[in-house]
Amino acid sequence: MSSPEDAVLVRHHLPTEALAAIKSLSDGEKAALLKVAKVYARTRLTRYGHEDLLQEAIVRVLEGTRRWPTGVPFMAFMCGTMRGIAWDWRGESQDGASDENELAILEEGNAIARIDAQKLLTLFADDPVAQKLIVGMMEGARGEDLWESSGLTRTEYESKRRKIRRRIERLWLEPE
Repeated sequence: MSSPEDAVLVRHHLPTEALAAIKSLSDGEKAALLKVAKVYARTRLTRYGHEDLLQEAIVRVLEGTRRWPTGVPFMAFMCGTMRGIAWDWRGESQDGASDENELAILEEGNAIARIDAQKLLTLFADDPVAQKLIVGMMEGARGEDLWESSGLTRTEYESKRRKIRRRIERLWLEPE
């Protein structure tokens, strides 16, 4: 059991500092955030569009319900905030649409993912295990099936998935 003395003090920026960071975003940074929002909105099957996702992240930051830790780059913080919101919204549809509709959206996301398959595989040229996981994901393997076929321990598998997610997020943030 941990005691209050074990707690780590995390300092945060004030909402006014977050507002200043938002106002100082370049056009390229704004475009990158929209690009990341678009991907999260599509891959998490959120009930709202990507612009709504980015707007919700900004609102939560300015209201102080999502606090920006000091030492964390603002862009990374915003991407994490959008990821969290998209996770909360996952699987919900805006109009109570049927599962058929959601499956169609998922199919579209998979088709888009396949377009850039070679770029993804090249991104992980130094990691054959990550390439194997990416190919499995593109072929529709998920969760337990993907983990069991990887030959990794559960911890190794989760670490590899985090590595994949981080590299892909960095790729999304690169200017086109």
